[in-house]
Amino acid sequence: MRLVTKLLLSFFTIALLVLLTGSLSYYLSNEIKADLVNESQETTEKLQDLNDMSVAIQNSMLYIRNYLNESRKIREGDQSLTTASQAQRAESLINENLNSFGSTLVRMRNESFIHEADLPELNLLHEEIHSLLDSLQGAYDPYRSLTMELLELGYDEGHGEEVFNVTLEPYFRNTLIPLISNLRSSTGEFVDLRVEALQARAEVTVRRIFIITATAFLLALVLAYIIYQSIARPINSLTTAAREIGEGNLQKRIKKSSDDELGRLAETFNNMAESLSNSMVSRTYVNNIIQSMGDFLLVVDGEGSIKMSNKTVLDKLGYSKNEIENISFRDLFDSDQFKSIKLLEAQSNGESDTQETELVTKDDEKIPVVYSFTEIEDAIEDTGHFVFVASDITAQKEAEKKISNSLNEKNILLAEIHHRVKNNLAIISGLLQMQMWNMEHEEGRNVLHQSQLRIQSIALVHEKLYQNEKFADILISDFIEELVDAVASSFDDPNKEVAVNYDLDNIRIDMNLAIPFSLLLNECIVNAYKHAFKGKKSGEINIKLKKNGEIVTVDISDNGHGLPENVDFGKQQTLGMTLMRTLVNQLKAKAQFLSENGKSGTHFRLEFSVEEEINF
Repeated sequence: MRLVTKLLLSFFTIALLVLLTGSLSYYLSNEIKADLVNESQETTEKLQDLNDMSVAIQNSMLYIRNYLNESRKIREGDQSLTTASQAQRAESLINENLNSFGSTLVRMRNESFIHEADLPELNLLHEEIHSLLDSLQGAYDPYRSLTMELLELGYDEGHGEEVFNVTLEPYFRNTLIPLISNLRSSTGEFVDLRVEALQARAEVTVRRIFIITATAFLLALVLAYIIYQSIARPINSLTTAAREIGEGNLQKRIKKSSDDELGRLAETFNNMAESLSNSMVSRTYVNNIIQSMGDFLLVVDGEGSIKMSNKTVLDKLGYSKNEIENISFRDLFDSDQFKSIKLLEAQSNGESDTQETELVTKDDEKIPVVYSFTEIEDAIEDTGHFVFVASDITAQKEAEKKISNSLNEKNILLAEIHHRVKNNLAIISGLLQMQMWNMEHEEGRNVLHQSQLRIQSIALVHEKLYQNEKFADILISDFIEELVDAVASSFDDPNKEVAVNYDLDNIRIDMNLAIPFSLLLNECIVNAYKHAFKGKKSGEINIKLKKNGEIVTVDISDNGHGLPENVDFGKQQTLGMTLMRTLVNQLKAKAQFLSENGKSGTHFRLEFSVEEEINF
């Protein structure tokens, strides 16, 4: 049987025991509760009937006296309506109480006080009570007859008081009252015996519930113990075998006692022990492997004492075996390096981590290493140890230094190249400026001026590149302002004031995008200064640079005259427009001239994508 089946069956059995115990307890407690409620109701009714009978017979005697008093007043000449009314009222109440007493007495005689299972003592009391009820019935009939005769005498005769004093009142006191008193006493004794019987039954029920609960509890304990033994015995055997195998007894095997999960575990364990027995290498062989390692290996206890080291540690650090075992682990590092080692030890939590540090040899030389520091548990000594494994990275550090020096030389060379390109472009710009001075035609000078500005924009890109720490990209927000300032200075007019407004995000683009972007920006700004503000004393240029994801959007607008009507950016064949379309294609961008309702001037929008943005 599978282990899960055993557990489920045991849980189901225990749950069934709990359910049966609860059901029986509930049934027995409800049964005794119902008996107590019924007995309480019957007792209350019997006592109430006795009380009603006693009150009724007492009231009848009281109202007879009232009737006689009112009758005497009438005979003495009191003819008032109050007296007659009270006499009639007394007579009515006498009849009412007598009828109530009689009906209650008949009902009590017809009812049974006991049940079939009651005690013999209760049967005797029951017979006694019914005998008293019969006697009370026999005594009540004469009492009622005498009372009726007294009422028939009426108001005129004076014999009523004599009948009352001589016959009725003594009969009531000497016959009826003792019978009622005896009936009340017997009934009280009967009720007490019934209560005692019910209490005895309740105690028996409580004992039954306790016995049932204790039996169910013991059964659950026995079942739990059986299940525990069926699980614990194989596990204990497995634990003992594992300990013996750990101590070197590879021939230890476990007897398979079941086909459940624990049986399969025992079989798997035996297979594992067999495999270990066939493949286990000797401790000397493992030690030879450790000693032949090319890396440093140290085993350190929690106090910092070196418990084990391999041959590489002794050879490279210059210590003998006795010397290395008599120094502290911290002596192999300088103070700053050892602090980082201790921090790694505190944070390791049994997990290895790789860091760089320097080992100090016996001659105070430093060897750069990359190491891992791992905590291990010794199951035999029950103490924690740390394994320090390090690789000599002296050759790697020297190679990195050479690479760093070479990279630095290449960076210097690349910066020099950009600087020379920028200077050469500046020379070309100067030559164009000299040619402009010797040019007589205005149109030729304008063409040379535009070429000069284009060369200056390219030179500005190279200047930004060699000023940057890395030569892959430039920050175009600063570049835009410098380019616009250069164009503005070349079109400086003391009679015209042109304001430039910037709204620029910090965005970097690489060199392949920077040069066509600078030329395109140059064309837009030059066109604005040349054509937008002719005949105006002031103007405004707005440049907006934004980035959303990988899309860069550039908006260049002015409040000048605007473009002529029917100008098509895609079909215009002028040199400037052709150059702008070529540059837009190089950027793989989208470009368009926008017109805004109610506003004059030109609005040029450019959108292109970049792979990465570096914000500051």
